[in-house]
Amino acid sequence: MTQDREVIFHIPNLLGGGAERVAVEIARHFVTKGVSTVFFVHREQNAYVLPDGVKIIVARKAGHLGRLMEFRKLIRHRSPDAVLSFLPYANLISLFASFGGKKKVRLVLSEHLTVVGEHGGGAMSRFKWLLRRYLYQKSDAIIAVSQGVANDLRRTLAGDIGEKIAVIYNPCFIPDADLDARDDTQVEKTILAVGRLCDDKGFDVLIGAFNRIRSKMGDVKLLIAGEGPSRQRLQKLVDDLGLSGSISLRGFTNDVRSLYRNADLFVCSSRREGFGNVIVEALSFGLPVVSTRCPHGPEEILEDGKYGHLVAVNDEHELASAIIETLTSSIDPKAQIARAREFSLDVIGDHYLEQVGLSELVCKVPAAKTGCCT
Repeated sequence: MTQDREVIFHIPNLLGGGAERVAVEIARHFVTKGVSTVFFVHREQNAYVLPDGVKIIVARKAGHLGRLMEFRKLIRHRSPDAVLSFLPYANLISLFASFGGKKKVRLVLSEHLTVVGEHGGGAMSRFKWLLRRYLYQKSDAIIAVSQGVANDLRRTLAGDIGEKIAVIYNPCFIPDADLDARDDTQVEKTILAVGRLCDDKGFDVLIGAFNRIRSKMGDVKLLIAGEGPSRQRLQKLVDDLGLSGSISLRGFTNDVRSLYRNADLFVCSSRREGFGNVIVEALSFGLPVVSTRCPHGPEEILEDGKYGHLVAVNDEHELASAIIETLTSSIDPKAQIARAREFSLDVIGDHYLEQVGLSELVCKVPAAKTGCCT
């Protein structure tokens, strides 16, 4: 298969995170379809294993203008079929870099988090928000990772932007989960949470809820996998509550399979999400799930409670009660896995090919149910 089509992926870094993982997985799908794939990133470190043949170009300039001019030059030099941009900062640079070129390059922006409330910060935040509000209409397509994110964009972006927005769920299904490798000899129950250690993920609420759980259930532990700016604050909270023997802040890891495989319950305590990749990952292993009804994503993935227990945001008491109830109940792992399979890379990767203008590479076999709607 010859690689005569090229797409440049633009993302600030590949240091870990949901959007970054999605970008790598979509690149993996593109490569299998014979599409030459190039990453333009702002930082050199990489937490993910990239597919063979994917080229990484690291920005040499650190400033906004320097990155913009460098990316503009790269687009003109390589003349790709499309630019696929991830996250707001990269999206703005991609927009400015695409203006005025001799060859029209299709520009697709990807939004992974709710935009409501983002423009209420300082002057620079408000300025960036205004740029997004009025410049996003200059793109060729905007991918929203949930219907909730799409609705936010339709309400807040300027212009007649609705037809440009496509909802494409994230390809988070983990195939071939080895459920037989699970260690069922352990008496102690393991609650698992995965995500960046930041305020949005609500891990402080989860720790508070776990403190309530420990007073009612003795044989239980909490494992939080992820890294981020709130580590010291969260560790202090754990220590102050005397839970250091029961709660582990594991840090970032690529070995998510063993974490899910050995967990008894998965919890998403987020205050806001764009989608909720980790919920799909947990479902891939047949795990029961407790999640907040945060905007947006969890309710869509769990189909309003069909595949998991949904609770209010920031409610320690309700979260603790739901966790205890779920730990002491039984679920059908096969149903959980079947739901997760609807977010497979084969289906969703083809939707990305369509958005970047390479629909001729899409498999024409119709799927029973897809993760895309417009």
